Amino acid sequence: MFMFLRVLFLLTFSLFAPLVIAEEPDHPLLTRYPGAEIDEWLYTEYEKVDLPTGPLDAGGNLHIDTLVGDLTRIVYEIESVSTLKVFENYRGALKESGAQLVSVCELDECGDKDSGLHELAASVAGVSYFGSNFYRKPYFLRASLSGAQGMVHVGLFVGGFDGDVRVQQVVVEEVPRQNTLISVSEEYLSRAHKDAATGDQRTAEEKKQDHPMMARYPGARLYRSRTVEYEKMSLPLTVLNSEGVASENLDLTGDITQHSYQIENVSTLKVFQNYLEAIEKLGFTLEYACEKAECGGDDASEALGERLAVTGDVENYFRDPHYLIASREVAEGRVVVGIYAGGFEGEVWLQQVVIEETGTENDLIEVNADQLYQEIERSGKALVYGIYFDTDSAEVKENSAEALEAISELMTSHPELDLYVVGHTDDTGESDYNLSLSGRRAASVAEVLTAQYSVESGRLAAAGVGPYAPVAGNESKEGKRLNRRVELVRRL
Repeated sequence: MFMFLRVLFLLTFSLFAPLVIAEEPDHPLLTRYPGAEIDEWLYTEYEKVDLPTGPLDAGGNLHIDTLVGDLTRIVYEIESVSTLKVFENYRGALKESGAQLVSVCELDECGDKDSGLHELAASVAGVSYFGSNFYRKPYFLRASLSGAQGMVHVGLFVGGFDGDVRVQQVVVEEVPRQNTLISVSEEYLSRAHKDAATGDQRTAEEKKQDHPMMARYPGARLYRSRTVEYEKMSLPLTVLNSEGVASENLDLTGDITQHSYQIENVSTLKVFQNYLEAIEKLGFTLEYACEKAECGGDDASEALGERLAVTGDVENYFRDPHYLIASREVAEGRVVVGIYAGGFEGEVWLQQVVIEETGTENDLIEVNADQLYQEIERSGKALVYGIYFDTDSAEVKENSAEALEAISELMTSHPELDLYVVGHTDDTGESDYNLSLSGRRAASVAEVLTAQYSVESGRLAAAGVGPYAPVAGNESKEGKRLNRRVELVRRL
């Protein structure tokens, strides 16, 4: 790439320059008119952009070109100058550079405020135009020229108000599509748990934060995450209606991992296509997908994203939505991935959920009072797998009621029995942390049994041993599942 500078009129025009974002970043193709101030600025990688080819035709129709490329949209304000002088400088610079002027309109040729002028201006400016008074003495042009990687398209709308001028400038640079930016790990699905694919540029901390099956989009910042063992989740397979209900859902039960990432200066399209490529690379099958208007109106698309979001809220990030649900069968069951990419002001908020279906942990050992007592009589302890906690949490979940009722019945039926309530974890993470967590979980179980199930507090003593007393290897998910448990140990 080389720099080609040309000074024409009052503008400096440069071609094929690398994008440099300064404090007040002009596009390297067109520097600002002298004295101009940037009012708004937006850069988005690989965006789909609709640009008008000219003013409304005789039938009242606005013809649009749909372009895909790196988008730079800048709004300039210039004081004490005419729209004519500003426009002539832009047009002269583009013509002298060899750019092809696709369409030009001046003053009344562009229409008036009642016959398409606002539509023309808004189609160049986007949402920044709405409510603007800068449509007086209007000028418009569309131009194109060859760039380093493809065609470069320019759209300009120049309008005035009270002696000042506002320039709406759009540059779309065609670039090759990049769909291989996300690293994936086939080894995770085969439970080998090796590092992700080559080309992964994440830090050690980012790798720890991300799901081991799929890396984050390059440059993404983790905003929120949540992991829940053995929980229910329903994923929409259709657009949501006005009540936020889908006519078809994929109802799942398993281990759920959710991530919310924020990504700057990129389109929802580019992010989504990279996730789609990564998911297909792993052999997943699409269950449902939608993009933009296919996902419904603003309310429907926002509600769709909220179904995947960690906190159930996507805030303002539901513009230009892209959504998919995909699944794959693996040795231990089905793995389902949900992706929602929503945009706002040049940023993307990516909602990602991975659900790994498993059998119920209640089927590991029957949870009833008689069975528990038989285990204690035979070996001095009973293993309980029906008590649930969120990841890194010591709060007993509501779906633990069946196991807690069985323990309560055991204590009522055998008033001579005193117990240690012992918490165990798998070997994921730091051992000292797991030791502390297991103790806090055991204490929570004892507290719930005392407060809600009328078990005398003196009959229970809580302790935690973390990962130090496994009943299976921690190399597999099934082994970890067996090691995450509560034990009831006879206390003399």
